[in-house]
Amino acid sequence: MMNKFGVVGFGKMGHALVAGMAKIINVPVMIFDVSKEALNDVDGLGLKDVELASDIETISDACDVVLVAVKPAQAPEVFEKLEKGCAKTILSIVAGLTIDRMKSLVPSQAVIRIMPNTPALVGAASIVVVDNGLTPKQHALASELMSTCGACHFVKSESQLDAVTGLSGSGPALFAVIAQALADAAVAEGLPRNLANDLARETMLGTAKLMEIEHPAILKENVMSPGGTTAAGILASEQAGIRSACQAFVCAAAQKSRSL
Repeated sequence: MMNKFGVVGFGKMGHALVAGMAKIINVPVMIFDVSKEALNDVDGLGLKDVELASDIETISDACDVVLVAVKPAQAPEVFEKLEKGCAKTILSIVAGLTIDRMKSLVPSQAVIRIMPNTPALVGAASIVVVDNGLTPKQHALASELMSTCGACHFVKSESQLDAVTGLSGSGPALFAVIAQALADAAVAEGLPRNLANDLARETMLGTAKLMEIEHPAILKENVMSPGGTTAAGILASEQAGIRSACQAFVCAAAQKSRSL
């Protein structure tokens, strides 16, 4: 059981995760960010006891669990300051910062590497935690906190985070491009822009819900009548390379993740 929870970095992702975790955090919370503007929404989180820290050292001294949500370039300095305080568990969502690198910066602390995605902003994240040497208590802590923000998954190998980045980390951007393209095409076919945007968004959301109970291949078969409109659309999209484009997106993003 933690005594005080710290947050270093309160950008969009840090804010989203803390907003989700506020449902179950019943201990004092300390938050630090170099941007005072980023801290304007702290009061709206619903936290019972929250304090704005003046520096990282204050959080390092007081908190036994700390979420680090900063840019990669800022991470080394942040971790070195966290190492100076009390023994703690660090939850890191810093892109490209490996467990070995974190342990070299904070050798006396426990580190847990986490990959969230932007749907955390609406409580619908896909979050992946590296279960590499975690104790049962650390595993339970990560699962309990991250599950408040969406679906929480665990992988044994840290190298799998590159594929996770390509799929769920970067994927929201691809889905947004697809939704925009569908809406643009519908506008070209005569629909009003607002209606086209609504239908694209609602169709993606509804299909995602259906995929919770049916495999994507079955969903396609259920819609794709012989000689029908969907069959014509699928054929045209396959000829245009939709599958290879999606696969190229994930593979390129994963490769970029490996290079960080």
